[in-house]
Amino acid sequence: MADEDTKDFFRKIIFTNEEILKLKVLLYSLKIRALNAQILSANSGAFAASYGVVSAEIIHFNHKIQEVNEKLTRAINIVIKMASEMQKIAKVYHLLQVAVETCNLRKVDPSHYKNIESSLHYRNEEKEMLDLQLRKEFNAIHNIVKSSTKLCLEGRTVSLQTRIESATIVENQKLFLAVAESFDGALNIIESSYRYLAKLW
Repeated sequence: MADEDTKDFFRKIIFTNEEILKLKVLLYSLKIRALNAQILSANSGAFAASYGVVSAEIIHFNHKIQEVNEKLTRAINIVIKMASEMQKIAKVYHLLQVAVETCNLRKVDPSHYKNIESSLHYRNEEKEMLDLQLRKEFNAIHNIVKSSTKLCLEGRTVSLQTRIESATIVENQKLFLAVAESFDGALNIIESSYRYLAKLW
């Protein structure tokens, strides 16, 4: 990884972690609201029972988004470890390169630094292999983010159901509508976060 690639990589990691943290806080508050709506629907009689089902759908969607974020976090941790290993290998490779160049400049007998040259060759192969693995992991992160944007379509269906159910409830309607609106607002933030991450990766 070149210096520019390294900077770009760490920029992606920082921004992705910020988005995950933002979504964690959002999902927690959304889950609390959905649980409150479930309790409220259970206490509001048979006419509000259907809202309990919708609240359960919100909680289910919430869990799915949390799973996506956990997958992203695991993938990022793998990438960070690999990038750290890559930097170590790059440093050793550079030192070996300097040693071989110095021997060449001083016209040292090649048989005296043969083992350094073979180490240099081995480190180069190791670097290329790790670089290939890193690219695969980057691709995996991109796929996780891409699938999560599709998951938001499922959230839109739940959001529509929530609004329809809220409109049919008479008792405590304002509270149910508030849950529907907060879910819709949360969904907009989730979607924009994943779209941003899809561009980033």
